[in-house]
Amino acid sequence: MLALLGAFGQEIVDLRRRMAVAEVVTGRGCKLYRGKLENRDALLVKTGMGKERAENATELMLERYPVSAIISLGFAGALAPELSIGDVVICSTLHCARKADDKWVSAGACVSDERLLSLASQGIDNIPARCRLGSSVSVLQLESSTKKLQGLAEAFHAHIVDMESYWIARIASSRQIPFIAIRSISDTAQENVQPFDRILAPDGRLLAGKAIWCFVTHPQYLINTFTLYRNVRIARKSLYACVSHLVNRM
Repeated sequence: MLALLGAFGQEIVDLRRRMAVAEVVTGRGCKLYRGKLENRDALLVKTGMGKERAENATELMLERYPVSAIISLGFAGALAPELSIGDVVICSTLHCARKADDKWVSAGACVSDERLLSLASQGIDNIPARCRLGSSVSVLQLESSTKKLQGLAEAFHAHIVDMESYWIARIASSRQIPFIAIRSISDTAQENVQPFDRILAPDGRLLAGKAIWCFVTHPQYLINTFTLYRNVRIARKSLYACVSHLVNRM
């Protein structure tokens, strides 16, 4: 059974619309759909944001279902300057980073399955999105200010940053389950999308009270809201194109 995991509803919504759902399971802060996707048995999981929720959702899924392969999917921030909104990175290496003495250091690394990487790469030029192989680094805290991520790309030679892929990959590796991560760019190194580290709950919900206060005290953040909304729409379309391309070849 194929499993596809994304942190937020916007990351999985297009796959959900294509899925014939037979069962819905909630628990441990996540929501899981079981059914048919592209005529194959599949699980689609909304994990919530960050390490703890990604791990809890993955463990719950593996306790209940016989998973044969895992795709971690979603949005990411670009670390490589050549990446643009809507570009897709198929992650071959997944790092984990933590801060020590104000420097980024490694807290582990995993790799994607070679067969899945090969399948994802086949015919990649024919899909309506600009895709490339690359590497990711997962961090423990949402950072909407690019200044807080300075040095991350150089420390890990990473192309993108997210908050979930490494943790899911680590569990998949421990269970010897084939794994791959696919991420679409929703913000770049040239943008500042504050204040979303302040007004989003771990499951991706908008914290209305904090949001209102933030926008009243910082009206310029409203521009960032519209920018991110536009970016997410572009990133979502590219993400679905790349993930469905892989699913159809598995």
